[in-house]
Amino acid sequence: MLSNPPFDLLDLRLVQRVAQAGSLSAAAGTLGLTPAAASRRLAVLEERIGVRLFARTTRRLRPTPEGEAFLPQADRVLAAAAEAEAALPGGTAALAGTLRLTAPATFGRKILAPILAELLAAHPALRLDLLLTDSLLDLVATGCDAAVRIAPLSGQTLVARRLADNRRVLCAAPDYLARRGVPARREDLARHDTLVLQGVDAWMLVPEGGGPAQRARLAPRVTGNSNEALREACLAGLGIGLHSTWDIGGHLRRGELVALPPALGQPEQLGIWLVLPGSAVAPARVRALTELLVRRLGPVPPWEG
Repeated sequence: MLSNPPFDLLDLRLVQRVAQAGSLSAAAGTLGLTPAAASRRLAVLEERIGVRLFARTTRRLRPTPEGEAFLPQADRVLAAAAEAEAALPGGTAALAGTLRLTAPATFGRKILAPILAELLAAHPALRLDLLLTDSLLDLVATGCDAAVRIAPLSGQTLVARRLADNRRVLCAAPDYLARRGVPARREDLARHDTLVLQGVDAWMLVPEGGGPAQRARLAPRVTGNSNEALREACLAGLGIGLHSTWDIGGHLRRGELVALPPALGQPEQLGIWLVLPGSAVAPARVRALTELLVRRLGPVPPWEG
């Protein structure tokens, strides 16, 4: 089906993205196209090959049987093009289009923003659509190229690359510890003011000598839906918080916060992941993002240096 005549790779990427997102407008956004331009390209392609590739249901575009047959061949052509591009010196030197990325809000502002600025400076034709939210977005439904996630991964259609460890510590301001004392055991946390995310009434802590995580009961003084607000409350001496070292590393080094003793137990550690939708070949802009993040965040994250 793809042999007569040669196909525009952008058209093939459009078909691929529409199949992933179920939406023409979402697919268009990931490729730097307007919905109208994407609609025209798809219509011209369908007329050219003489079949309809997608049928509209109540809420989504779904591949027709002909579209289902077309997609694997399109994937193979795009994979071959990606391999050829990667084999060339400077194969990602002329990135273009729109990189649509979602990430946790605070991590995006503090850690990702400078790295993404570096990527954009190196590739003037590249555009960025950055969605900062602590909600876990559906990458296919939102048309995102990738997501940075600091959470257990779910879903069988995701491809993930671990970027760095997300070390977390229990901490408090020196004046709080001077007033209330330093807790010595996990059970002591129930008698201290704690600063926790909404819906959390306990922290799971791994004993200092290892073993399964144990529940530390809490009596929260401040609850909230923003880690940034809880960090500020911790700095203000309002209680004990649980925070990632990428967020509070500078405060720890300057003595504005103090990490609590390991005898309390250590918070379960998570990873920082770059997640891609499905198994389709990643476009050059996503590969360039991946390579840059791996260089900047590993093997030892800069906030741990």
